[in-house]
Order: sequence, then structure tokens, then C-alpha cells
Amino acid sequence: MSLFLFRPHVEGPEGNITTPDVVIDRVFVNGAPKSINLVSTESYHQVDESEFAFPAYGITALGGGALISPAVMLGSGRICLARTAWRLNNLNGNVGAVTLNGQSLAALRSPADLIEAAGGEGDTLPRGYLLICVAGEADTQATLVDPTRKRELRHRLKLSLISEDRWGGVRPKPRYSVGPMMKEIPHFI
Repeated sequence: MSLFLFRPHVEGPEGNITTPDVVIDRVFVNGAPKSINLVSTESYHQVDESEFAFPAYGITALGGGALISPAVMLGSGRICLARTAWRLNNLNGNVGAVTLNGQSLAALRSPADLIEAAGGEGDTLPRGYLLICVAGEADTQATLVDPTRKRELRHRLKLSLISEDRWGGVRPKPRYSVGPMMKEIPHFI
């Protein structure tokens, strides 16, 4: 059985931060089940030229109420979850005012609808669940904005092409390594 250990920095209403360990074993993207092996908190990815990304938000089950985090979904299916979050119940009914890249969460699919569709109720959902709602506009950045408390959570991916050599023309020349040999090897260093 595959598991993903999510360790978000959860920002409270007074600015206090907690870092719970959250075990995730089920993932749903827009209601469809996906492999847990696609989930990552990495922000740097090597991709081919045809790769694209979409902003998203994730709802994670946690005792004391679900968490909401920005995420970015790659076209290849990888889910890149931010290591920052808010508790849904700390949004005090202002979830409708929260936006993802300028678009209201209610216009996408509200967290309450996602939770209800997954068998949850209010701000609680089955233990181990991660629900992802993907926005329609391609972007490598996802920003959740809470205008009521004037705060935001941001997650940005850095995509690098597989074909690019980050060293360019300054890559160090190859050196030999000494392994088991039956004869003496001259060292030039």
C-alpha cells in the first residue's frame, strides 16, 4: 500500500504556524481517483517540451478540520502540492471569497462540494483523502487569496526542459575513478 506523508506549514488566523504530519493514501482529481504515487511537494521538475501545468487547490483530511493548500497539476498527471495550508474552519464561512489565481473557488468547485462528493460533511472528510480541484487556465503558479484576512498562499513550479544542459559549455571534464584493478595505476592529481 502506497502512502504519502504531507507535512504542511498550517497558518492559523493569528499567524501562528503548526506543522502536522498528514498521511494521504487516496487522491481524487476533479472527482476521479488517481495514483498516490503522482503526489509530490517538489517545486522543481524536469519536463519535456510538450508539458503544461494548471493551478489547482487541494483539500486534505486532518483531525480538527480539513486543510486547503494551493497546488499545480502537470499535464503528465503529477500533482505538486504546496507545503503551506490553511484550515477550512479558520476561514469562518468566507470560503466563497477565497480565490485561486483570481478565480473564486465557488466558480471552480467549492470545497464543500468536493468534500460532500467524497463522502465527507462540513469541513471533515474521510481520513487519508486528498481532493484536488483543477482550474482551467494554464499556469505554473497557484495562489490562494483570502481577501477577508488579507493573506495569501502561493505555490510556484520551476519547469526545466529535459533537453537543456544546465552546465552549458562549462561542464567539468570527465575524471577517472579507481576501481578494483590488478595493476598499479598512475595518479596525476
